Amino acid sequence: MRSWKFAVTAMWLGILAVADIRRMRVPVWLLAAGGTIVTLMSVLTWQEAEREIPDIFWGFLPGIVLILVAVTTKKAGWADGVVLLLLGFSEGSRACISGLMISLLAISVISLALLCVKKVGRNFKLPYLPFLWIGYLLQASMASGG
Repeated sequence: MRSWKFAVTAMWLGILAVADIRRMRVPVWLLAAGGTIVTLMSVLTWQEAEREIPDIFWGFLPGIVLILVAVTTKKAGWADGVVLLLLGFSEGSRACISGLMISLLAISVISLALLCVKKVGRNFKLPYLPFLWIGYLLQASMASGG
């Protein structure tokens, strides 16, 4: 049952990544659709997931922090935080935090490379969701041993 959940989440994140690349924003209806799908998947897999309340809390934490960063500093998009919040609810703390760390590493490397070759300036904005998608895919492949 886990593979269909991974496929749905990866497809949703991929659609969000493309929207983020094209428009540098994410349509609210895609976030709402994702929230609905995540809630349904979580309800359907609640028994088999055997997740405890602390894991759910820790899964929410990265999204909450990113939303707070977006609201207070405007250095992140609030949609990025919402997507991370939904990912934490759906996948749990370990997958969410691992995907976040991989995505932050990837966006840092790309940003540094672009700055070094003088392709972008200091205030250039990169879309984050493609990196979160990559982070999710990589953490899932490492978790499955592949």
